[in-house]
Amino acid sequence: MGVFLRWGILGILSVAALMYAYNASKRLASTHERKPAARIAAPAPDELAEPAEEPEPEAALSPHCEVEWLVARRAVDSRRQSEPLDRVLRMQEIAWQEPAERRERLEQVATRWYEHTAPISAEALRSAVVRDCEPGAPAP
Repeated sequence: MGVFLRWGILGILSVAALMYAYNASKRLASTHERKPAARIAAPAPDELAEPAEEPEPEAALSPHCEVEWLVARRAVDSRRQSEPLDRVLRMQEIAWQEPAERRERLEQVATRWYEHTAPISAEALRSAVVRDCEPGAPAP
């Protein structure tokens, strides 16, 4: 009977440890998702730091441009935090896009801004993404 009691206690402790680890990973993931994306580095002395036409900050973006801006901000932020590119490409805004063409476009945007090594301000990033997102603009 003592063997069954020991294995039962071990089983209960194992399940408790797994539940603790699962809840801790959920907490870490939610904390990671809630990090502000406005922590983009200072502008660099390149053409993106001083755009020729800067959109008004209050101007509303179309939904697809808003998603591209979000993807670009998260890609730049992930690059700064030394996260791998595949984690950026697996984020919800990219991976769950239903038309394959839209998903490929968002993957291109994420890859472009992840590979951008120079620091860039939030305003310059937004204006560059909006400029590329306009209809008729070439894909990155």
